[in-house]
Amino acid sequence: MADYDPAPDELVDDDVWSMVLATDDYVGQRADGVEMGDVIVRGGRWSGVVLDGWRAFGVAFEDCDLSGFSLLDEAVLQNVSFTRCRLSGANFSGARLRRVTFSECKLDDVNLRMADAEQVVFADAVLVGSDLHAAKLTDVRMRGCDLRATDWTKAALKTVDLRGSRLEDIRGADRLRGVTIESSQVVPLAYSLAVALELTIEDEYDE
Repeated sequence: MADYDPAPDELVDDDVWSMVLATDDYVGQRADGVEMGDVIVRGGRWSGVVLDGWRAFGVAFEDCDLSGFSLLDEAVLQNVSFTRCRLSGANFSGARLRRVTFSECKLDDVNLRMADAEQVVFADAVLVGSDLHAAKLTDVRMRGCDLRATDWTKAALKTVDLRGSRLEDIRGADRLRGVTIESSQVVPLAYSLAVALELTIEDEYDE
């Protein structure tokens, strides 16, 4: 493994991080125009951090607390991984994600509205209540995830694999046209589809 220098202990506008290892806490900090390349972030607390115009290339977050982490102004993430991270309530709205992986992460109530995601993997992740309204997902895998109560309204999906994931009580289920699921997921998904298609479900009827 290459030698990494210690990362700065503060997020500063227009700073560039390259070949650094970050282990400090950055709770509640905010910065504009930060660019990171070939960076490892390990075990730090980034809760409430706000990054405006963030650019990240080859960044690995491991065992971090990023609750409330917020990306503004169409952030770009490429070859970025999040492993065993807490991202509850994080904001990725409008972000451009390319070859990004979320593995064993807690992503409940995450905002992915209008995100543009391609070649993105969610593995064994919790996304309960997350918002994918008008998101564009291409070649995306959500395997073994908890997707209960997620919102897919107006989402555009192409080559999306949801096998092994929980799909109960989702909104905008009609946008899942063409996704791949397992036979065991058909029944849990059926009620959400019926709601999306505005079907009337009545067990009693007049003679």
